[in-house]
Amino acid sequence: MLEIIKLIDMNSWVGLIGVLFGAMLGLSGVIFANRSSFQRLKLQLDTEKERAHAQVKREKLEELYVLLSQWENMFFSNGLKLTLVMKGDIDYNQYLDEIIESGQASNVEFHRLEMIINIYARELCTLYKDVLKCRDKINKIVGAHKQDYMHGNINGEKYLDIYLKAHAELNIKVKKLQEQLAELATNA
Repeated sequence: MLEIIKLIDMNSWVGLIGVLFGAMLGLSGVIFANRSSFQRLKLQLDTEKERAHAQVKREKLEELYVLLSQWENMFFSNGLKLTLVMKGDIDYNQYLDEIIESGQASNVEFHRLEMIINIYARELCTLYKDVLKCRDKINKIVGAHKQDYMHGNINGEKYLDIYLKAHAELNIKVKKLQEQLAELATNA
């Protein structure tokens, strides 16, 4: 075997080494090109995934804004109707009939509103809890008025001022929540 190797001249060895070196360079070029292509593709897919996630989040935040506005309108509409009872302009049964009638036309999905906040807008949970506290305060005033009304005290004037102030406070909290929600949707 050594004799065959000795018979091959030096030029052939140089040529063989050149071919092997060229093949190694070509192979390493393909490896580097594939690695670069893979990294670019991975970056592109990650960017598309982030863009799709941002689009879904923006859509959900826009839906949340609409739901919050619908809930606010329904809540304040019902509140205005109750002030008529407190003033003595209508009785409680008329108020309830109007609530039932408007409730059938209303399509506020309160559970969906909460779900979107808890999933897509956790940054707004504190503001949302402030809104709920104001709502609870109003509900306590409504409950106290209802108890008085059921016991025959149909004059609700003593509740009117605190009820309207609580509604004004709720309005401020809801507007603040909507502003933060709009900013969050804009930056999503």
